[in-house]
Amino acid sequence: MPVTVSAVRVGDVVMPQSWPAGSVGVAVAGNSYVFDTVDDFFSADIAPRLGTNVLAAPLVVGAKFAGMHYHKQAPTISYAVTRNIDLPGCMWLNVEAAGRGVYDWTALDAFVALAASGQRDVIVDLMGTPTWASARPTEPGHYGAGSDAEPADVADIAAFAAAVCARYLALGTPITAIELWNEPKYADGGGLAQGNYFTGTPQALAAIARAVYAAVKAADPNVLVLSPAPTGLEFPWVAGDGSGTDNLDRFLAAADGSGGTGRDWVDAIAFHSYSHNGLNNLFAIPQMVSNVRASMALHGLTGKPIWITETSAITPPLDSYVVQHQQDYIARTLLLALGCGVERVVWYAWDDPLGFATQPDVASRWNELVAQLAGATLTLVNSLASRQVAAIVGGVRVLV
Repeated sequence: MPVTVSAVRVGDVVMPQSWPAGSVGVAVAGNSYVFDTVDDFFSADIAPRLGTNVLAAPLVVGAKFAGMHYHKQAPTISYAVTRNIDLPGCMWLNVEAAGRGVYDWTALDAFVALAASGQRDVIVDLMGTPTWASARPTEPGHYGAGSDAEPADVADIAAFAAAVCARYLALGTPITAIELWNEPKYADGGGLAQGNYFTGTPQALAAIARAVYAAVKAADPNVLVLSPAPTGLEFPWVAGDGSGTDNLDRFLAAADGSGGTGRDWVDAIAFHSYSHNGLNNLFAIPQMVSNVRASMALHGLTGKPIWITETSAITPPLDSYVVQHQQDYIARTLLLALGCGVERVVWYAWDDPLGFATQPDVASRWNELVAQLAGATLTLVNSLASRQVAAIVGGVRVLV
């Protein structure tokens, strides 16, 4: 509890009668000084001037909560989830480049086999329409002509999703989840220069979701279908504001062309917790999760799992920080996300400027955090006004 000390006057100076040992801050209250100690950081009833409690109730962290992306260099750290985005040869437009039903599984097979060798879960994102299947095959796209457009026939993307699920189930290395798209902003969100990875409409994406969900569940009922993963959720959501939250909400509300809406075809909600304000404000993660939960509640999805399928320091990139700041950024991100009830957190990406493949001390800290958090009970997570996080993990206090 804060320590209250009466004020005394010494000449023209008013000061506290004493200064308690271990004090970390002080406030004035009438004729007294109120000193805060480190203990106050670990209070579930933390004073608003010190921070906010983001943990609604004690929870057990999943043993396989921690994930990592990579491009070419397989991570040498502990991770339990991986995702195919930006891995050469592993996206839809790579696997089925030659035409309908003509598959080159070489790269995706290697990716899944490596994951299986470490008993890791696999997320396959369906972003990236092959030119032959695209509704707008001449439109510039991030991965080639037409790649950001919806398929002209949703049966094509559904068939690909089913082929993926069926193949790896038969091989004894089933995938864990299909993600419906990556960072959609729709046709009114701009084109290639604006980082819009889906230039169709919310209704087109809902139609994709309906077709893919049915195909996936027929091929392997155990595969989870994740919502499209938006980015740009750091500010309080106002319906119609064009934010990542709004892009998620528009999908969930969109008619799927067959009497349902996007909300009918997801087992879990995915989003990306990047902060795009140029300051990498990871302390916005509780706001992001709150936004997601608000949209979920509107569509009757309260209680569905929430996954962060991409996160890192993005502007500026993680590797621009000194090692200690990288370590702290990772720790705070994981603690805040887990404290808000996010079930999976997948870092992007091991071997690029947002990762730490060239930083052994950061990699070591990641391993320590994963070992400490996986399977542990969180009983407190406080986001501090000092831009730190205080948590109790498995009965142990953590202040980063």
